[in-house]
Order: sequence, then C-alpha cells, then structure tokens
Amino acid sequence: MAQASAERNARDMLEQARELIRSGHSSRAATACRALADVRRELSAQEAVDLLERACCMADASVVEAVWQAFSGDFAYSGWALALALRCAREDVARLLLSRGVDLLGGVRHPRAIRSLLPHEGVFTRFDLVRESPTLFVNNMDPTVSTEVFEPFTGREQLAGPPYAPEVDLAASCGLVARLAEEGLFDATVFDDLLRASAVKAWKALRHADRRDEDVAGTCLGLARRLLELHRERGMGDSNIEHVLGNLIVPRADPAIVAFVCKTEPQVFLGRLVALGWLREDGELLRSMVPLLSAGSEEQNRAVLVCCARNSFLDELGLLESWPRTMTERNLREAIRAASEAGRAEAVAWLLARLKGVGDAAARQALGDDVGPNPSRRVKGLASSQPSHIVSTPSGPLPDAGEDDGAQGERDALALEVVSLARDALLAQNPFLASSMGLLELAPRELGGTSLSTDGGTLWYDPTRILDEFRATHEPPVHEIAHLFVHCLLLHPFVDASVDARSWDLAADIVAEGLSTELVGPREGERGKKIAAVMEQLHDAFEGRVTTERLYGRLRRDCWDNMREVWEELFRVDDHAPWHPRAADQPTDEGDGADAQDGPSDGQADSQRRRSSQGQDQGSAGSDGHGSGGDYRDGIWDEDEGGVKGEGPSEAEGPAHGSPRPQQAPARDPAAESARREEEWREAAKSIRVDLQTLSRQSGQRVGGLVGELEVSSHERVDYREFLRQFAVQNEEMRLSQDEFDYVFYTYGLELYGDTPLVEPLEFRDERRIRDFALVIDTSSSVTREVVQQFVDASFDVLSSESSWAARTNIHIIQADLRVQSDVRISSVADLDRWRRDIKLRGFGGTDFRPAFRYVNDLLANGEFDDLQGLIYFTDGWGIYPDRMPPYKTTFVFYDEDHRPELVPPWALQITLHPGEFESLSIY
Repeated sequence: MAQASAERNARDMLEQARELIRSGHSSRAATACRALADVRRELSAQEAVDLLERACCMADASVVEAVWQAFSGDFAYSGWALALALRCAREDVARLLLSRGVDLLGGVRHPRAIRSLLPHEGVFTRFDLVRESPTLFVNNMDPTVSTEVFEPFTGREQLAGPPYAPEVDLAASCGLVARLAEEGLFDATVFDDLLRASAVKAWKALRHADRRDEDVAGTCLGLARRLLELHRERGMGDSNIEHVLGNLIVPRADPAIVAFVCKTEPQVFLGRLVALGWLREDGELLRSMVPLLSAGSEEQNRAVLVCCARNSFLDELGLLESWPRTMTERNLREAIRAASEAGRAEAVAWLLARLKGVGDAAARQALGDDVGPNPSRRVKGLASSQPSHIVSTPSGPLPDAGEDDGAQGERDALALEVVSLARDALLAQNPFLASSMGLLELAPRELGGTSLSTDGGTLWYDPTRILDEFRATHEPPVHEIAHLFVHCLLLHPFVDASVDARSWDLAADIVAEGLSTELVGPREGERGKKIAAVMEQLHDAFEGRVTTERLYGRLRRDCWDNMREVWEELFRVDDHAPWHPRAADQPTDEGDGADAQDGPSDGQADSQRRRSSQGQDQGSAGSDGHGSGGDYRDGIWDEDEGGVKGEGPSEAEGPAHGSPRPQQAPARDPAAESARREEEWREAAKSIRVDLQTLSRQSGQRVGGLVGELEVSSHERVDYREFLRQFAVQNEEMRLSQDEFDYVFYTYGLELYGDTPLVEPLEFRDERRIRDFALVIDTSSSVTREVVQQFVDASFDVLSSESSWAARTNIHIIQADLRVQSDVRISSVADLDRWRRDIKLRGFGGTDFRPAFRYVNDLLANGEFDDLQGLIYFTDGWGIYPDRMPPYKTTFVFYDEDHRPELVPPWALQITLHPGEFESLSIY
C-alpha cells in the first residue's frame, strides 16, 4: 500500500513539472523539477528522458539544469534532447548540454539509479541512426538523430505523457548550428552528419516539382555551405564529407543540388563523373555544370572533355580549353574518338584543330578528307538511338571472285574494309567492348564453309565470301562479328581434346547467337524468326538461364537429338576448326584417348574444357599457297605462306613463293600461346563485367544476359569439395599406412641380407579429418528450398566420405533467419544422411546473420566444441553482418551474384556458387 502511494505521489509531481514547463513558468518549473530528486526511483527511464526533452525545447537553461540535477545526469539517453534544443534554437540550453558532455549521436545506456528494465533502444532513438550504427554515412537518406534538428514537430515526439509541438524557425536552427560549429563544439562525426542532414533536407525540399520549397532549400544549403567553409579553412570534419557530397549526386537530383556540389567542392563532382556512367550520359546536366567547375586531374578533365565532345557542346569546349591538364594529346584523341562515334563532325573539327595546332577551317577540311563527306550517316544494323561510328563504306567496284592474283590484294583490302566497318559498328553500339577489340588481329584466309573463324588471337575472314555477302546484302557482317566476340569473351575457343566437339560447338553457337542479339539486335528475315523461336524454347527448358555449360550437358545426353542438324545449320556463323585439334593429326599411339567424342560428364564441362598445360607434339605441315585454304594442325594454322594480313611477301620476309626460304626461328609453343590468349580474354571479360556493373550500368541493363555469362566465364571456379576439406584437422590415426614404412627395419634388412630390405608399414598415419565445425543455412524468405537442398547435397557428397570423418565428429547444422530456428547435431554419416533426406526448413522471415554467430559463440563458450575449425554460412547475402571477428574461420557461401560483396566483413572469406554449378558439386 505504501509503495503504491509513493508511486502515485511521484506521478503527480511529474505531471505538475510537465505542466509548469509547458506554461513557461521558469522558476516554478525549476522548483518542481528539483523536487523530483526525492522520488526519482519511482519513475521509469522513459519518463526521465521525456522530462529532459520537454525542458530542452520549451524551457530555459535553469529548468534544464534543475532536471539534470534531479536525476544527477543519470539519463538512459540524451541525444534527442540536444537535437530538440537545436531544433527550437534554444542556444543557452544547447550550450548547457554540450558542456555536460551530451553527444548528439550518442547511444543508449543503462542508468545507475533507475532499476526498472529498459525498453528497446529504438524507443529512445526513435530508430534513428546513432554513432555506433554500422550504416552511418552509407546512405545519405537514412535518418539519424542529426536529421531531427531540421525537422518540424509532428506531435509524436513524447516518450511519455501528453504530446507537445512548439513552434520552430528553421533559419534560427541553422544559424545556431553554424555558431556552435564555428566554436568547435561538435566532433568530426557530428560535424559531418549535421552537414549531411542539412544538405539532405535541401535535397528533399526540391525533390518534387509540385511541392518545391525554395526557402527551406536555400536556408539548409546556406548552412551546408558555411560548414564546408569551416571544413576547408579550419579542417573541421573528416573524409566523410566528400562521401556525403558525392551521394547527393543521384539520378533525378535537382540541378540546384548538383550545382551546390559543383560550386563548393568541384572535385567531388568530377570524381563522380568519372565513376558514374549515367552522369556522363546526362549531357544537359553536365552542360549546365561546366561553367561552375574548375580543373581537376587529367583523368577527371578527360571525362568532362569527352562528354562535351560526344554532345558537341562547343561553347563548353571553349571553356575547357583554358583548363590545365585538359588539352593533352591523349585527352584530345579520346574526345575525337567519342565525337566521331557520335557523329559530331563540328566537335571533331574543333578538337582536331587543337590537336594539330591549326585553325578551325583547316581542321574541318582535314575532317572532310579523313571521315568522308557525310559523317553523320547511320550504318544499317545499328540501333536507331545510337549514332554510328564515322566510317566510310567500301568505294569502287567489287572485284569478282575469279580474278587473278593481281586483283587479290585489292579484294583482300576491300574485304578488310567491310570487316572493319562491321567491327566499328559493333563498337559504336557497345563502347564497353573497346578494350577487347585489340585482342583479335584481322587476317585473310580462305575458309571452308563460313566467312569467319577465330582461335581467340586472330580473326580470319574469307575475302571472297565476305565480298559476296556484302554485294548481296549491302550490309557489313555486324551480327557475325558480335557472335565471334561473344565466343571469345566466354572463352569458347579454349577447349581441350576431351570435349565433345560437336555438342560444344552447337552449345557455344546458340549461346553466342542469343547474346549477340542483346548487343546488336535480332537478325532480320526468316532466319531471325527461327532463331527467336528456338531461343524461346530453350529459355523455357532452362527456366530462363541458358548457359553454354548447361546446354552442353543436355546435348551430351542426346537431348534435342532430332533437332541437332537443323540447329547446327541455323546457328552456324563461324568455323570452329581452330578450337579442336584434328583427330587425324594426333599421334597414333594416343589411341582412343584423343577422340574428341570422349568429353567430360555433365556438370564438369567448364572445369574440363579448359586447356591442360602439358605440352603436345606440335608438327607444322606447310601449305602450298593461298588458294589451298590453309591447313589447321595442332591448334594453329600453318604460316607457310607468310601473308597473315593478306599482303605479298616483303623484302624482310625473304623471296617470293617458290624460292628457297631462309630458316625461320623456332615456333612458339601453341599450348602456351593458347593459355596466354585465354588469360587475356578472361581479364577482358572481368574488365567488361565490372564496367557494365558500374560505369556503364545503363548498357549493362540492356545486355543483362551477357553480364551474367561474363560472371561465369571470368571467374576462377571454386572446388567446393576441396574448400570444405579445409575445415578438417590433422590427426594421427591408428591405421596401417601402405604409403609409409619404418626406415629402421628397411636398413636392418639391407645390412642382414645384403639386398633384401624389411618393409614394415607404419601403424599410425597423419590424415586430415573433419571433427568440429558449424554449418549455418539462411532460411529467410529470400532463399528457396530447392537451392538449400542442392547445397546440402553438395556438402553431403564431401562429408559422407569415410576417410573424412574423425572418431569423434561434432557438426552443428543450424537454420537461422532473424533468429536461430533449429540446430541439429551430427556425429556420424548416418545422422547426416537421415537429416539430409528429410530436411524441414524453418523460418522464412528477414535476414540477420548476428544471432547465428552469437549462438555459435555461446556453444563454444559452453564447451560444446573441442576444436572448432570454422563456420560456413550459406546465404543469398542480404542481411546484417556481425561487426566483430569471431575466434574461428568464417566463410559466407553465396548461391548467386545478387549480393553486395563490399558489405561482407573483411575477416570473412567469400565464395559464390552459381545454381548451375551444383550439378558438378554433388552426385545426388
């Protein structure tokens, strides 16, 4: 009864203090607040913090001091109190709190004097980010406590008691923040976050055209500008400021916000221009920003110059002319190339004048001589939204195929021009391919049944066929060139003799044809319709994921066998002979082992199709002349004719055909050459993939299938079996070792019998056996049962091996989403098999990785593990990662690329297993 009476008395006194604070009676309010010191143990932590916050926004410093003294400063949370004092522009209160050590971004603590349980910390912070939040400064738009300084009252600020909503003046609040910042009263993190919050407030005020508030934006940008001046002049804040300003430059941001960044920190804008493809493509935005910018590094200046050249912004080019480190030879040449691809003749002329040091009129004349009279002409086959590369079509009559050798040089030159025209047209539509264009050398060669062929190092073209096709269609072979480049980027030519050549060639052609459609559009006519129908059929069969390896596996199992010949004719574009050494050319003692039909099993195509590094006998059978069509042996064309580029022998090459030839240098190892070319294309694929996912993201969305295939082709595959065995420990097992013996008996036998050693196998042997580790499976709603089952089967394939198990095995298989849902302890192969065959998934909520780590840490602390080797976490990657490194190895295994690897802690290993790879990881 006495306790209840004391609690009612405390509540009455608290309500009286609240009312006096609201009414503005400072002296009476201060007296009422000091009286609460005697009953503070009867009040909750929320009530104490609420009273402090009310006083900070509705009373003067004396009342706030009285509240502080009543509770001896022992508050669970005080950051919002300072934010409200700044919001209401109560300078005396803000200074008092800062002198008391209140941190605007401070966290929640447990008071000493108040013994009641605390609610969730988000109740106090209103779920705003604080200093300890791992995502602070990751996303500008995430609200922090600093954000509350610039927001109006909503009537929901109270933690306890009735709502309150005093009037606020945003200009006064910004002025107070600026004065306190000038005195250095904020640390670097708070300084940076106040700058972020004010800039984001301005960003939001201008976001919607029908609700623009110029006054709010101007006031907040004024504060941000002053804070930036303090940053530059006094070194306040830290490197987060550049990150914050850079994140203001986003698609559809108001030009006023971008202009603010350009005026205050032009280097930030230039850095984003280099990094963001969409920004470089927004010509009008860049045009309006150039007058506000100043010169940066040569790379940054080059980005501005190229963008202005591509859009033919001549006035802006004139402004850039005065920038240092801009009109360099490299920058000018890249700008000329960009303007040429875009068909901007005037910009090309202007840039040529600066490059050649001549007047504009002379440059225009040179431009006309160089690129032809109609530089803006579009090449048929390019998308209408893309300007063509400035190239000229072959001029003059096309020589007949039957002409003598006197016309061969002209025919080869014209064919080369047609192929170059197609290559340039492909590049004009897909600038991201520029880095790979130089990896294929063009060379004429009479081919068997197609007009093109490649081995990954040379692109051979049949001059007669190329010109015949051009004469018939009046179009360069853009689609065919794209087809070949896709082959190389996906490493199709680099296969060994064990591959089923026919199945591999068809699978590669189908995939290359589908992806070349993304690059240059679908083929026209009846053939294009048939190809589209087949691709739609295959997409349905593979549920949208048609890869070379998966299709090869199906073809190896004789799927679609009745359609194979039809599809081979439909999809054939190039000759694949350079990919496969002829069986007739293999040494006879190899027997059936050289048969190309003995290919790898399904699921192993990718790992086994790569060339082995061992050497092969590389005989070179000469060919007698160009008319023979050449001979392809041991992985290379014979070079007996010396006319790789279609030109006759020069003096340096020795006598003409038929005369004795000087002895040539030893040929390079074809296997080494192939490995070198494969590595070059692998690096090119990586580079293009990164470009399409970052700088050229808009193009990457258009060619999403190519990006997905590049993920597969450019990555070194992970042998999951070997990886999982890394979690085994070295043990000495009581078991006969047939590989080791006792040297004492061995030497004793030699001494006793002269030539007869005694061999006694050792009874102990060192083996790596799996003992203790944890396997955590993400069972959130974004992970499917099918994928989990495939992963479990792949793991079982390794763990079920008899030699992998120690006598005492302790494996914990844990399911977790936002919390740990289940834990199954495995101590034998039988336990594992029973669990695998009847998996019951639990969870399907959100994703938080931390509870599983806490659970494993508790198991470890309680002695559940004798020697914990590590933790494997199978997930899609979308969750909250732990901050601290655990005392054991950790690996996150992702089942696809749809995650953010930069968010994974640096102490954890990352492995990505694509769903299609599970077939090769497990026999089930």
